[in-house]
Amino acid sequence: MTSLRLPATASANVTTRAAALTGPLPAAPRRTRMVTLDLMRGYYVGVLAAVHLDYLPSLLGLFDGRGSLLVSEAENFFLISGLLVGMLRRRDLERHGPLRMARNAWKRAGQLYVLAVSLTLLFTVIGRLAVAHGVSNVKVGLDSDSSPMALLANTLTLRYTYGWADFLTFYVPMFLIAPLTVWLLSRRLAPVVVLLAYAGFVLPSHYDTSFFSPFLQWGVYFFLGTIAGYHWDDLRRLVGRLSPAVRRALCTGLVVGTVLLYLVGMLLLFHPELIVDSDTYNHLFQNNRLGLLRPFAAPVSFAGTFLLVRKYEEPIARTVGRLLLPFGRSSLYVYVAQSFFVFLIPFVVGPSGFWENTVFDVSVIAVTWFAVRTRFLAFLIPG
Repeated sequence: MTSLRLPATASANVTTRAAALTGPLPAAPRRTRMVTLDLMRGYYVGVLAAVHLDYLPSLLGLFDGRGSLLVSEAENFFLISGLLVGMLRRRDLERHGPLRMARNAWKRAGQLYVLAVSLTLLFTVIGRLAVAHGVSNVKVGLDSDSSPMALLANTLTLRYTYGWADFLTFYVPMFLIAPLTVWLLSRRLAPVVVLLAYAGFVLPSHYDTSFFSPFLQWGVYFFLGTIAGYHWDDLRRLVGRLSPAVRRALCTGLVVGTVLLYLVGMLLLFHPELIVDSDTYNHLFQNNRLGLLRPFAAPVSFAGTFLLVRKYEEPIARTVGRLLLPFGRSSLYVYVAQSFFVFLIPFVVGPSGFWENTVFDVSVIAVTWFAVRTRFLAFLIPG
């Protein structure tokens, strides 16, 4: 296997639509790689292991937010997935037509479906065996009672998912719908996609959407990313037509907004007494990650982070990029590998003190890096 990608994306090798949002338009297109996005998704997928392990207090826990900030790593992870889908499926549509575009999207959906079902069954078997042998720290949500046939049926229909790779299940319907989304975008119906995505996000807060809730919750970020990816060149041209002063103000505003979202989130994370009785805050930002303003905050955070990483891309790539780039370029592999480590570690050892927990976090990331280098789980993961 020569290339591994974000769950649900094809290769990150794209045309010069991958250049920086505010950079000059190139005279002659050439194929390049979005190093900035590789660095970003490398961080997002790399920190997921520590977030899922959730052993606090720890050094990483002091700044990663453990998925509890105003914008989480997972939300930006879905945004990047959708962005690359928008870029690549537009290329398919323009070069080969709608049938090839749909076939490529549905092929990826099929690959992720097989992987998600297999992992759910595998983690369920491991979980049941662990419980039978007296292990108590098994991830919640385990189906320990259903018959084999009922378990298989629920897993095949995606009504049951288990383990720390459950996002793969959410990606499957997104990829099934991606061709329709790209077709709507090609008809200049981006506002329709935005409205449908936001409407879907709001539904679980007001109606019992049960089986569809995770798809609706995470789909808004994926499809907002798809819109941005499809119109990447258009956005660059639009920004390029702005005066230098306006463009500078826009970029500064996005970066400042990103920093403020992070700082406010960290303040409230460490001082929950400030909002413990605030129904308004819960309704707007929390509510089990269904706060109404979260889908508006996430694009700001993503854009500001992109601009910051793009500006300092070279020094980042030379330093922490040695870890982040392999993660970003093999993000599906990393995501699956860390799901095994995070699932199994609580069987052996639980949270402890600050330095012990820090060692656990760093160890999972280090072992995941080793897994990337050796590819010893490659047989499980589609290319």
